[in-house]
Amino acid sequence: MEYSSDQNIGQIISSLSHELRTPLTILSSNLQLLKSSNQNLDPTLRAETFQLCEEALTAVSRFLDDIHFINLSNKNELKQTPQDVDINQLIAKVLESKNTCFYNSNRIHVFSPSEALVFKTDETLLTKVITNLLSNAYKFSAKEIALRVSNGANQLNIEIQDQGVGIPADQIEFIFMPFYRCENVKMLSGTGLGLSVAQKAANCLNGEIIIDSTLSKGTTAKLKILSDER
Repeated sequence: MEYSSDQNIGQIISSLSHELRTPLTILSSNLQLLKSSNQNLDPTLRAETFQLCEEALTAVSRFLDDIHFINLSNKNELKQTPQDVDINQLIAKVLESKNTCFYNSNRIHVFSPSEALVFKTDETLLTKVITNLLSNAYKFSAKEIALRVSNGANQLNIEIQDQGVGIPADQIEFIFMPFYRCENVKMLSGTGLGLSVAQKAANCLNGEIIIDSTLSKGTTAKLKILSDER
């Protein structure tokens, strides 16, 4: 399968239009509702309206943040600040974050050494990688997701395995391209930026992401990061 620059530009324009138009439409309609109600809106409906506006603003902000992050990476301006990070605590924070699609989910199961696993890396960048890989697994699978953590000599290994739709074999080479979305998931919401952001963050961490996938059976994302202490 060939993927031309014209197709890429078309997908970028389509994604930009959709990801900005949808939340802006939500904001416009709900602000109009607040304006026309003249302060007589039912308190419950008012709270729901404000919540929808906040979620729309968050979606736009996250989308623009991802584009900015990719732009920084393309200009070689991403920098890591290594420090000792408790990996188990970091994963717990990721799972407890309210700004994710998998917040409060019981479908994600973590398998990690019971003892403290401290690894020298950039906490912000690693959080971004894990969050995006988990988001992908959660969106494209309705079943259980396994997150496995292990470490070796100056190396951290994180594996995220889902039982979802999988990736077509002829499209897997394109999945790290910004805005690229596989044909079998275009009906589901998404920006096509998650894996690109994850890969660029992993690269900055002296790491790599390897994707193994079987169509209709699931995908495994393997993250390997080398410590700055080598």
